Amino acid sequence: MNEIKLIFFIIILIIIISLLVFSFTENNTQITEVPQVKFPFKNIYDDKNQLINVILISAPLYSENDMINYKKYKDMGMNICGISSYQEFPDKIINPHEIGTLEEKKLDYSKLVTSWLYCTRNIPTVLQNSNLPMILLTEADLKNTDHYIYDTNIKKEYDFIYICLDDNDNCAPGWNWHIRSWDLAKKCLEVMCVEFKLKGAIIGRNKCEFTNKCVNVKVFPFLTFHEFQKELQKAKFLFVPNISDASPRVITEALCYNMPVLVNYNIVGGWHNVIPKITGEFFTNEYNIKDALKKITTNIYHSREWYVNNRGLKKSGVELAKFLIKTYSNLNNKNMEYCYITI
Repeated sequence: MNEIKLIFFIIILIIIISLLVFSFTENNTQITEVPQVKFPFKNIYDDKNQLINVILISAPLYSENDMINYKKYKDMGMNICGISSYQEFPDKIINPHEIGTLEEKKLDYSKLVTSWLYCTRNIPTVLQNSNLPMILLTEADLKNTDHYIYDTNIKKEYDFIYICLDDNDNCAPGWNWHIRSWDLAKKCLEVMCVEFKLKGAIIGRNKCEFTNKCVNVKVFPFLTFHEFQKELQKAKFLFVPNISDASPRVITEALCYNMPVLVNYNIVGGWHNVIPKITGEFFTNEYNIKDALKKITTNIYHSREWYVNNRGLKKSGVELAKFLIKTYSNLNNKNMEYCYITI
């Protein structure tokens, strides 16, 4: 009888140990096994700056090497999530200067991933019939506001600032031309310079002529990150005529510096951070920009306060962490408070 009790005790002990080992293994997957990835893939880090076992697809998989890496990450057991971070992706990219098209690969991205972070006003067309877990969240929502504290000693020298980098030496249409809506910008610049007599700064386009009516607009070549951050703070507001742009980081940088933003209503992403009368104003063309300019040059905005209270690591980063914990049962850190994306 004692032998039976001993055997029964040993069996129970083995079961308990097995359960403990399984639990420990499930919740403590070696973070070092997560690969460091490169574009079009992106990593996610937890609140301890450790890699999470979720790999993001942030742009079309154009090359054969992209597909090889995708399969490799899948075989490694990585969770694959999509993110709208590159023009209209995963929908059709309309930029005529893009390196390729989605049709060339005919990839169904809803089948390649198990969740999606989107930035558009409506769920991307190619994802609408999927059952993927989704959340409205962009990379630009995850700024660490402690790293972007505006310097009140920097004097305002411009009314507005606009970013549209050069594409080539002869200012022929190119990738940046399309992304930053240079054609629309030139029309709006005349209104801003002539009717509103605003002073401005343009980063890039230093080899492009746009109008002889903007005598108070200073044009810069490409600036380093720190040079640009300083120049950005010299403007009273940020001008963003962009359409094919999936939430430009400069919008949230401006908000962190307590600057309002004047943004094209039709922009792919970043629209959710433009709150009229609080963080900025919308426009769509050279005609209705007049009403928006009247507001943004006279109203008082609370851009940084709104962003700190509604976005950043402690808000959007927490939302992303909760989303991943809920979506992936095998997540290698289910106790993280927040997470962020490499950019």
